[in-house]
Amino acid sequence: MAYATGVPTSPVDLLQQLDTFLAANGWTSDRSAVEGSGWTASLHKGSTYAHLRAIVAEAGFATETVGNGYALLLYLSDNFDSMQPWVTQPGNAPLESINTNRMGVAMNLAAGPFSNYYFFTDGTNDNVVVIVEKTPGVYLHLAWGTSLQKAGAWTGGMYFHGSTSGYYGPYQAFGPNVPGFTKTTDCPGCVNDSQGFAAGFVLCDVDAFTGKWITIGDLVSGQFYTGRHGTSSATGTYIPSSSIPRYAQTTSIGNPTPFQFAQTSQLDGRANLLPVLWFTGRDGSSGNTGGFSLIGTLPMIFSSNGVGNGFLPASDYVLGPDTYKIFPNFAVLKA
Repeated sequence: MAYATGVPTSPVDLLQQLDTFLAANGWTSDRSAVEGSGWTASLHKGSTYAHLRAIVAEAGFATETVGNGYALLLYLSDNFDSMQPWVTQPGNAPLESINTNRMGVAMNLAAGPFSNYYFFTDGTNDNVVVIVEKTPGVYLHLAWGTSLQKAGAWTGGMYFHGSTSGYYGPYQAFGPNVPGFTKTTDCPGCVNDSQGFAAGFVLCDVDAFTGKWITIGDLVSGQFYTGRHGTSSATGTYIPSSSIPRYAQTTSIGNPTPFQFAQTSQLDGRANLLPVLWFTGRDGSSGNTGGFSLIGTLPMIFSSNGVGNGFLPASDYVLGPDTYKIFPNFAVLKA
């Protein structure tokens, strides 16, 4: 496992430091260079290619974005071409079902500087988690890896997720207390971002849907949809429509559920760490939702309400041989 922390001065500085960290920990840096008024970096491990872009007073994913601003953007594919800009890298990447627009996820930022970054990899360096404290107490994330922890055997596995969809990545006009923008992100890997768009993708063959990416979100048609949708055991601000077992962060009126209260204990200093499970929709007559099947668990990420219930933000939590870093709404395996 690898871990690093520091203070990034800008979105560009954040991406440059991330590229250096990953290049020292199992990932090959294919490109780290100026693009537009920001920076682009592509790295790979095996056949998994991570394409990142720090945008500075720019738009995000071509037409699939709203407004100009500041963000760190991400998508995965299985190839790289140094002659192509970051948003049109070759290979298998998430595409909208109604056109060929590239989709991805984002961490909404500002011009900087920022309070802190926290970089994590697992023991094989196959999985990466990036946390940024944008302003004091506001934590955002990006994460990706070569494979989910699979439930059963299926073809595919590459995954990635972020604080927000790529569409809202650069957006700067939200008011206070909007998770992923002016408030700490909901639990990573949620079924939707706080605006109801998909902020997670996984490459997964399911029924007749093969060689393509599943969107972790409620949309079943049109823009921001790959042709198959999935869902998650973790939810947050946005209340999903599908009925699967899940850890509700809040009820529809904004109060924590009794189940959430039971996840910490003042008596023994305990904070439960709940795995984030992803499910896929199966073949069906309406929006490819003939029920759902579990496909796997997000590596390194756990749903937790420890912060505010005996734990401070970004504190270490030791359980046996493992150490976790606890943030509002979630925890990350550190060592």
